[in-house]
Amino acid sequence: MKKLILISTFFISTVALTAQKEQDEPIYLRDRPEVTIFFSVDEAAASNEVVEILNLRNKELTVVSPGINQFQELKYLSLMKNQLVDLPNEIFECSQLEELNFRQNKIKELPMAVGNLKKLEVLDASRNQFKTLPETIGDMESIKIIHLVQNELTVLPKEIGQLKTLKTLELESNQLKELPEEIKGIKELILLNAAKNQLIKLPENIVKLRSLKELNCNYNQLTELPAKLHKLRKAEVLSFNENQLKSLPPKIAKMKNLQLLNLANNDLKQLPENLSKWKELKTLLLNGNNFSKEEQKRIKAALPHTDIRF
Repeated sequence: MKKLILISTFFISTVALTAQKEQDEPIYLRDRPEVTIFFSVDEAAASNEVVEILNLRNKELTVVSPGINQFQELKYLSLMKNQLVDLPNEIFECSQLEELNFRQNKIKELPMAVGNLKKLEVLDASRNQFKTLPETIGDMESIKIIHLVQNELTVLPKEIGQLKTLKTLELESNQLKELPEEIKGIKELILLNAAKNQLIKLPENIVKLRSLKELNCNYNQLTELPAKLHKLRKAEVLSFNENQLKSLPPKIAKMKNLQLLNLANNDLKQLPENLSKWKELKTLLLNGNNFSKEEQKRIKAALPHTDIRF
């Protein structure tokens, strides 16, 4: 029951950030009513219209029908919920692609040719079987959103730090033991979700992600946080539920924009001083730690307007 309460509280608290996130999302071509959606390669090839959207979702495909590269104006391609084990290079010859979705297949390798997609803004590769990513992922110079949830990734290439336009990086439910130092190069990153991995520590230079608003590291093995975490001055949501934290960086209270801090189910006995600086903090989750009655009283007194859960 405790975990259900935590999940519910986390959801409610993050609703306030939705509007901000939405304004950072690309305007999806597939949502424009005036654009024709084609549901097969043959249908698209027989049309006299310019083919910009091709939706091959949920067709039990084991291979991608040949001929996709004839659609040189193609901007949106969905191969979601099929039985694909690989992707043909033809796809990566569609140089105008802005959104590529092959979520929920059985693909084990992302082709090197993904770096050819210079205009791609959204890549959804979640729920596949990737163990690694190609170095060329760093060549996607327009990418804004990458979903890699529920794969088998054990490492990220250092080239991921070249993604200067990336705003959302979803890495939940993989097997990552660390994040590369080069992640500091993603200067526009707003959301980093690395929950449900095997992270033991975060790179110290993660604090150079000065645009970061939400960091989710729930369900990892973190024993400490970067000493200068407070340098993430725009951070509004920090979530470290189910780790092994024994203490927090002394200056964490300098994070004046924090709205939600989830520290539930760690090994904490006390919080740093100067908690009253958290003027914007709406929710503080401390369930499943080892706070004394005296420490609980101190925390409540410092944060009278915060919803605190012990």
